[in-house]
Amino acid sequence: MTPRRASRTLAVLVTLAAVLTAGAPSIIRVKAGDSLWELARRHGTTVAVLRRLNDLPGNGTIYAGELLKVPSRPAARTRTVERSYTVRSGDNLSVIAQRLGVSVSTLRTRNKLPRNGLVTVGRKLAYPVKVGGSSRTSTATHNAGVRIPTRVQQSTAAHRTYLASHRQPSKSQVRTMVAKTARKHGVDPSLALAVAYHESGFQQRVVSPVDAIGVMQVLPSTGRVLGQQYGRRLDLLKAQDNITAGVLLLQQLLRSTGSPARALAGYYQGLGSVAARGLLPQTHAYIKNVSSLRARFRNG
Repeated sequence: MTPRRASRTLAVLVTLAAVLTAGAPSIIRVKAGDSLWELARRHGTTVAVLRRLNDLPGNGTIYAGELLKVPSRPAARTRTVERSYTVRSGDNLSVIAQRLGVSVSTLRTRNKLPRNGLVTVGRKLAYPVKVGGSSRTSTATHNAGVRIPTRVQQSTAAHRTYLASHRQPSKSQVRTMVAKTARKHGVDPSLALAVAYHESGFQQRVVSPVDAIGVMQVLPSTGRVLGQQYGRRLDLLKAQDNITAGVLLLQQLLRSTGSPARALAGYYQGLGSVAARGLLPQTHAYIKNVSSLRARFRNG
């Protein structure tokens, strides 16, 4: 494949490759004394949901040190308000910006400061602060209120029905398949395993509300583009093809970004969205969770 064609393909992929899992579970570590009931109450969910999410036995036994997935809560709606800070002795603009969690340029622009950023003791500086409210997320919405089209909901239902009615590999088999596929395509197995576990818990039957399918939670549109690029049809409803698609996407993102963290951002949010909007709060959480799992798989 020519560099030009590869570049064009990646441009399409970064548009399609938001393997949309906002609302994807967070990862917690069970502490001594924790019970499933207490964890469910603490994270605003139910014991039944935690059991399903983690494929726990009927008695709900959990162990200290075990990693569990818990549902992410809907993102709170925020608004920006203005606060003020009084400059103290020894302050400079960089120190103040770091303390307040804003950029130097924001402080300089908002307060019409000179280019050298000189500030005097006692001066009040205005700075923006985001404050949250509460919001309810409809089951027909996804990713900060984007409505899921009816055709996507119908496709999701059809894919769930198909996968539920066909035999699928076990979790241990999936884990072996992911590691083998990652090695074949030059991707660190620990990274692919961490993504697969976070996305689906090594389960092929999982289909997200926006029709991200299977072990690697790949969108049909992404699967089609990857299949065209590599000259073969990738059937995302088949576990091996699904894993291959996810690993190939990781391979593309790693080559493009040169960084596992940025590749994970692209896998979760899409590089186009990252370029336009920066990393979303849930993307930061996703990178942190998957990186933690990666360390576990690397050492295990």
